[in-house]
Amino acid sequence: MDARDQRRDTLIERLRQEAVVHAADFAVLTERFEAAENELEDLRAIRDALTPPQLPERPGLQLAATFSPASPEHVSGDFYMVAEGPQESTVLVVGDVVGHGLEAGRRAAFVRTVFAATAPFSDDPSRLLSWANTALIERAGTGSEFVTAACVTYLPHDQLLRWAYAGHPPALSLDDGEELVAPVQGTPLGIGSDPGCVEGSRRSNGGGGVVLYTDGLTEARHGGQLFGLDRASAVLGGLDTPSPTEAVDVLRARAAEFAQGILTDDICLLAARIT
Repeated sequence: MDARDQRRDTLIERLRQEAVVHAADFAVLTERFEAAENELEDLRAIRDALTPPQLPERPGLQLAATFSPASPEHVSGDFYMVAEGPQESTVLVVGDVVGHGLEAGRRAAFVRTVFAATAPFSDDPSRLLSWANTALIERAGTGSEFVTAACVTYLPHDQLLRWAYAGHPPALSLDDGEELVAPVQGTPLGIGSDPGCVEGSRRSNGGGGVVLYTDGLTEARHGGQLFGLDRASAVLGGLDTPSPTEAVDVLRARAAEFAQGILTDDICLLAARIT
């Protein structure tokens, strides 16, 4: 009986020790899960701020935007913005931060905030990109975590459309898909002290418009092939004077169809038609 009692006591003690270990492991797992849940909530909040579903109404323009994440939990640095500039002008920006996750989202939120804060002071897209570059470098210094951005402004009194790019794909003409190429394509923001952007411009007597996008559109892929610029331009060229909403919806749908619903990167689109 003494030997049996000793074995029983030994077994009970071992089970108690294992229970303590398992409880500690469970506590660690619970803590990690809660941290992951909190980070996911932060990511979703940042993504919602970077790509708001509602756009402001602006004089002389019809506007539409759409955002398709590569996955529900995936957060990259894609963002768009519509803001009021001087003399009733409108500032349109689409940008993309290299990388993914919380840090990329925070960097995108910072750059977007800079554009929103400086837009009331200039309708010069090159100057706005330069200001954003300066603010980004002052905050984080130069490095490999850069930001590409396209900036388009419209001044209704002069019917003047202006554009400039910092390492970002040029905007497309809303009616025929032609690239609105700038005289000089600047470098991405956050690389050097001067992105070197040079603007392009044109006047409009009404009609026409632009589509700004991130490279998730042209880099949607299937079977080793990319959706590409030619397909994106052909989609716009095949539409009959599309509204901004129709243009972004059809572009998004065609890219998703091409990739058979499996996107490897977020697609961010912002379109404007001059009225």
